[in-house]
Amino acid sequence: MDSFAGSVAVVTGGASGLGFALAQEAQARGCKLVIGDIREDALKQAEARLAQSGEVLAVRTDASRAEEMEALAASATERFGKVNLLFNNAGVFASGITWEVSVEEYDWVIGVNQRSVIYGIRAFVPRMIAQGDPCHVITIASGAGITVNPGFCTYSMTKHAVVALTEALYLDLAAQKIANVGVTIVMPGMSQSGIMSPEKTTPGALEAEVGRRKDNPVLSALEALMTQGVAQGLPAAELARMVFDAVATGELYVLPAFGDDNNRAFANMVGAGRANGQNPYPPVLEGLLARLKEFE
Repeated sequence: MDSFAGSVAVVTGGASGLGFALAQEAQARGCKLVIGDIREDALKQAEARLAQSGEVLAVRTDASRAEEMEALAASATERFGKVNLLFNNAGVFASGITWEVSVEEYDWVIGVNQRSVIYGIRAFVPRMIAQGDPCHVITIASGAGITVNPGFCTYSMTKHAVVALTEALYLDLAAQKIANVGVTIVMPGMSQSGIMSPEKTTPGALEAEVGRRKDNPVLSALEALMTQGVAQGLPAAELARMVFDAVATGELYVLPAFGDDNNRAFANMVGAGRANGQNPYPPVLEGLLARLKEFE
């Protein structure tokens, strides 16, 4: 897609953070816009701001539910007649210890981070194929989709899963000779967003459990480090521009704020270790734990 003018873009988790930045960039590139978000108040506020710059449809959407993603696709198609860009952006992060996180919390994170992408593909890709015009599916994964850190049991698991899922989508489209639908996987490093505030969307039944994660000194220090990194990270608007540029040139991967030497070395160590059966993590963990002492 070398031109976005007149296209219709759908963004899940579009009411704030990177999702809102993607929505603004879509408008700047000439797109009509559909945003979905689970938070009604935030959605209304985002709709009001975005409506000042162009046509926008806001649909209250729980992306972890298949029927609501299908309803989002139906609403977008009914309003605008088509969908050209799907940004599978909805996501949550809360650190945890693998054996302490409840099944219910695992299910919550899997639903938002992983199943939402499954449901997005199933709801939108058949419509895109039937349209026959240029379309693109963008999955907002993470650098945590190719690496793992302590405390990332739910997050890295789901981000690894959606990287593989979206790669499979790319391969299936190519093998089936479907040329009008492109695919891009976004794997950001530290970038400015609301990812460090899971309390905004935590289900009521999980609020106490999610809140207790910071009672663990390692997790507390880890999240303090990450919060600092996010606050000082790549601005969301710049990240959104990089994503659209990658879509325009047909790139499968884009790694905003993750392509520096340190992150590249970490990812290469993990990939090579997996491929060669060699454990890459001891030196990485040693360095991370030493850094976390600054936040204890």
